Amino acid sequence: MDYTLEGIRNRVLIDKLDDDEFNTDIVDRFINDTQRDIFNQYELPFQEKIFEGTVPSGTTMFKFPDDVAQIQSQVITGPTGEQQDLHELFVNFRTFNSMHPLPANGEPSKVVRWTLYARNMLLSAPLDQDYKMTMFYVKRPTVLILPSQVPEIPEEFGELLVLGAFKRIQQRNEDFDLAAVTEQHYNNMLDMLVARYGFRHADGPIKMKNQQI
Repeated sequence: MDYTLEGIRNRVLIDKLDDDEFNTDIVDRFINDTQRDIFNQYELPFQEKIFEGTVPSGTTMFKFPDDVAQIQSQVITGPTGEQQDLHELFVNFRTFNSMHPLPANGEPSKVVRWTLYARNMLLSAPLDQDYKMTMFYVKRPTVLILPSQVPEIPEEFGELLVLGAFKRIQQRNEDFDLAAVTEQHYNNMLDMLVARYGFRHADGPIKMKNQQI
């Protein structure tokens, strides 16, 4: 089968449920729920994305891409090539707002301070010229809607989506003992995914996010 939403769905219906009349909308939702679970637990290379764009002169508010889940690093580059890491210029929103209640009235300048609010980057004063921003971030998973869409979990671990959806169907049907067995298979494969993709060349192991945050 092709590695698409339709292919994963058919594996659930035929290989696991042996019921091709089961509600396909439920299966699709559970496939998406499984992919979200993996994205929400880990920061793995297939979740990473790079944005490069211009922050125009006069800007005090810049909207980040819609799929940003967690910013890892930002660098801003001036017209003459000078670069600055924006992490060291970040101020929490309440402090920023007390220091710069009206950023648009400030004297145009390079980035001095910034904060994050409502998925927007807010600057302490209008930019004095155009700057290029490079942002490295963990993305949100794309919701699988069309039958031909390809999941973002690597193909060799596509069975995770099958098992995750199947487990949810078993729980929905109150087959909790069977769901527990499926969950064990799912967790074993999830461990293999992390073992395969969870190490960087320079930075060491990628850690699971703290679920209490």
